[in-house]
Amino acid sequence: MNLNLQKPFIEVKVIWKDDDMFEMSVSAFNGGFYGRTEVYEQSKPLSAFARSLIAYPKGREVLFYEAGEKDSISYFSMKYYPVGVNGIVGVEVHLESNVCTQYREEEKDKLKLEIIVEPAAIDRFQKELLQLAEKEEGIATLYGQI
Repeated sequence: MNLNLQKPFIEVKVIWKDDDMFEMSVSAFNGGFYGRTEVYEQSKPLSAFARSLIAYPKGREVLFYEAGEKDSISYFSMKYYPVGVNGIVGVEVHLESNVCTQYREEEKDKLKLEIIVEPAAIDRFQKELLQLAEKEEGIATLYGQI
């Protein structure tokens, strides 16, 4: 993938599932930095977060979602917050690689980046994310501004 030609994005894709949980591959790119991880999740928390994105932003409300556990095997989080007064939203993404760190903490890759998005992009992403959570399959992509 030639990232120089890509718009900023967050992509959440289901890559495996069983009766109790599913595994997501999460990628994020903001024009300068790119990262990817895999993390396990269940339908209920992801569905609840997707529903909280309906008609976002609402005032100065900040929304937060996380899957996995920080400084553990794998981790992913998104924090949504208003930027300015014109509806533009910042999304801070944290990714930690899917690796056991029982021997050396340095072997674990970590990335934090910000993507700036418009409310219409969040509306599309919200629908895709809710469908992904409820069906436990598919892809949800949030595109940012260049």
